[in-house]
Amino acid sequence: MKRFTAFLLVAGLLLSGVFILAPTAGAEESRMTEAHIDRIKANCVVAQTQLSRIHTNDALLRVNRGQLYERLLTKLMSPFNSRVALNNLNGSSLVATTAAYEQQLMEFRANYQQYEEAMSATLRINCINQPVAFYDSVADVRMKRGRVHNSTLQLQQSIHSYSTEFTSFAASFNGGKR
Repeated sequence: MKRFTAFLLVAGLLLSGVFILAPTAGAEESRMTEAHIDRIKANCVVAQTQLSRIHTNDALLRVNRGQLYERLLTKLMSPFNSRVALNNLNGSSLVATTAAYEQQLMEFRANYQQYEEAMSATLRINCINQPVAFYDSVADVRMKRGRVHNSTLQLQQSIHSYSTEFTSFAASFNGGKR
């Protein structure tokens, strides 16, 4: 039990930090001027380089986070819930939290896939020849990146909820002893 609690605590601390996947500032919603289009063209190479770097970093983060989220589900939550059920103990709140977490994990994967596809499409746009399309595509990527960020926040909340439910379960199982 103590190992399990320690693992949940460490996982929660790892996931409680600010993610690099946080969305960037919102896009302007005004009509583009020629000056704005000229700025996009002038900064095209720098913008594409930065987007490429973000794309690479986010891919690494997604793999690492995705594996951690998956391990929490398959190596921790589900096996523990099964043991609780096999011992005829009431773990309904743990199961409910796990089910919500599993749904959020599927949403995280879907959101990241949409973000990945949008980012790849953006990187293929020639921003010198198509500055408006590039700008619109970057705005779309920013919005989809925000969804990924929100998914990570929901997963963190579910991990915290599971930890709280586990602590409550352990306290009731141990007769209130810590």
